[in-house]
Formats: sequence, C-alpha cells, structure tokens
Amino acid sequence: MTDTQLLYFTTIVELGSFSEAALSLDISQSSISKQIMQLEEELGVRLFDRSFRKAHLTSAGEHLHQDALLTLTQMNHMKDVASQLALSGRQKLALLALPVIGHFNFYIPIQMFETSRRELEISLEELEEPEMYRRMNTGDYDAAITYYNPNQLLKHATFYPLVEDEMVLVCHRNHPLAERAFVTPKDLDDLRVLAMQKYTCIHQLYELYFRKHNSNPHIIFRGRPESILVGAEAQRGPALLTRVHTETMRISNVNLIPFDPPLKCILGIIVNGQSNHESLLQDLIPLLKDS
Repeated sequence: MTDTQLLYFTTIVELGSFSEAALSLDISQSSISKQIMQLEEELGVRLFDRSFRKAHLTSAGEHLHQDALLTLTQMNHMKDVASQLALSGRQKLALLALPVIGHFNFYIPIQMFETSRRELEISLEELEEPEMYRRMNTGDYDAAITYYNPNQLLKHATFYPLVEDEMVLVCHRNHPLAERAFVTPKDLDDLRVLAMQKYTCIHQLYELYFRKHNSNPHIIFRGRPESILVGAEAQRGPALLTRVHTETMRISNVNLIPFDPPLKCILGIIVNGQSNHESLLQDLIPLLKDS
C-alpha cells in the first residue's frame, strides 16, 4: 500500500469517477485503474463496484474510505516531520498554489523571500483544486495561492487578495456575439459554450454568477483552459475563461468580450491561522502584491 494509491482512491471517491480523478491528478485513466486494482489485491477486498457507470463504493470501500483519509493525513504529517528533521533546524513553509501563479510572476518574489531568510525553506507545490483543498482541509499547509471561492471557506484561515482577474467570453470572430462591447448573463442563457472543469474555482464562480442572474448557458464541453481556448478558435463555441488564462497560448481570430455586470475573479493567498509561520507570511504578502 502506498500513499499514491490512497490518494487515487480518495480522489475517485471525492470526484465520483475514475476519469474525473485521472484528469484532476493529470495521469491516465489506465494508470489510476491499475493502482486501484493493486490496492484491492493487497487489501483482499473490492473497493468499487464496477457494474455502475460512476465510481460506486462497495460496502468494504465505504468502511475503508475514512481510514484511507486518516492514513493519508498521517503519512503526509510523517513526511513533513522527517523533512523538518532533515533540515537541521531550518523552518519549512508549505506553500500550495494553483498552476496559474506563473502568469502573475509570483515565482520571483517567493524565491527572493526565501533567499533573504537563511533559516527558511519554502516548499512550493503546484496543485489542482481537488488536491489543494484536500490538503487544506487536513491542515497540511501554511498558505495557499488560489482564486477566492465562496464555496470553499475554511476554518482558521484568512483570505488576502493579491490580484484582480476578470472573466471574459472568448468568441471566434465569425460568432454573432464577437463584435459586442460586452455580454450580459441573458445573452448566454442556453448558449452553447465551452467551460472549465466543475472542480475548478473559476467554474464555481461563474456558476454562482449565472445562477444569481437566472441564466443557464448550455455547456457542451469541459476541459483545461488551453483545450477550451483552442476549441473557441476552432469555432466549437465560445469559451468561458479569465483574461489571464487567455495569455497561455498565442491564438488568433478570437475576441475577448467582458461581462456586464463584470465577473471579477480575485486571486489571493489563504493563510492558515494555525500555522507557525503566520508572521513570516505577513511579510511575504506585500511582495506578492507588488510583483
């Protein structure tokens, strides 16, 4: 039994399917299936009933799920303690971040901050939202850089805004909405669109936005930002993205149309109030704001 196998098991349960878990963990579905089969063989029980379309826990799987979560938390804690001992007294700061932080130039101030403090080592991990919030829910972090998500408010944590991003509709220039100065929620009601995965903060933000304005876009495809951006360029449909996500690739023949009322996406840093490094993080925040 490995921590990787336990991570795969708990992720499948959380997201409800092997395919969604494989996508969020950035591995192939065959790899995650193989690891689960090996875990089942070692435990001597079936964890999932494969006669169902979605990931359906067996009775044994239901009993072992909480044990798996607890064991995974303990293994992560043991690794952290071992790392602290290996550092011979140096403080280790666990900083989690969404992959999007590269577009906001945060790597340089983080590196400069670490270099200026000889007693400190920053462990920076880029994670997708499911794994990030799993770590945060177990308290296995000092801070996390992520978009503000009202669906994921954590106890003993404070969100500090750093940068304001904005949602736009990415339209091919042949699309009827392409020349609009802005689009409203009503314009998107029942419109066929491309969207990010359900588990992302961005998807949950525009889901709240459309629900508030009684609009219901018809999502025909969900994927990573680069996939739906290319899909918009290929005229599969307009894509729902933030401005910073559109900077990941050079694309042509598309227009970026803002929303009215605006849909703002705030990237910030969540500080764990139970962290031993809270005062250090208060010194890091201004550097990130100025980057």
